[in-house]
Amino acid sequence: MTDAKSRFDRHLEEARTCIYNFDQSGHEFALRHVWIVVVSSFDLYVTELISEAGLRLIDRAPPVLTNSLRQIQVRLEKLMEFETLSPTDKLLFYKRQLYAAVQYKSFYRPDRLSEALSLIWICPPKEKWARVLARMKSTGRYATRTQESIRDELTLISDRRDLIAHSMDAQPGAIAANPVSREDATQITTFVADLALALDAETEAQLV
Repeated sequence: MTDAKSRFDRHLEEARTCIYNFDQSGHEFALRHVWIVVVSSFDLYVTELISEAGLRLIDRAPPVLTNSLRQIQVRLEKLMEFETLSPTDKLLFYKRQLYAAVQYKSFYRPDRLSEALSLIWICPPKEKWARVLARMKSTGRYATRTQESIRDELTLISDRRDLIAHSMDAQPGAIAANPVSREDATQITTFVADLALALDAETEAQLV
């Protein structure tokens, strides 16, 4: 398990706390907050995974750079000090630059997640979602699912998160928010947890 995944698991506990708070109070805002927490936790996880896994690729002998990693740009002023750094500090430098390159990008939509994985996965690009699905099926919960259905579910979760964050969970012109259920909140928490688990397992396998 990566350090990024360990932190994700801790962050995801807030979503479960929201569900518990709904059980105690019946206030629907607690359920809506689940979408915010789950997607934010996942987005941060992917960002930290890129930094962590990318550094492990760079630290190989010889270093392994994906095509996408090769495209990361570093400001010249940052490079001026590089040669004076110790080997350990050089690794920290790489880690900081990797994180800075993706820190303000969002990776919770399928296409953007594919872009993120291109930075750190060395498998053929067309295999990415097949590998994700295979890992998710190992949980026993996705036996009948397809790559497309997994991507579609992530898109629906992302759309709902954006609607909650930017429009109070209400469609344009609506006078009330969309219905929200405990079942849905629990389902998206499980799905995104399983997705992160799949990504982490596959990342570790490709880093061996």
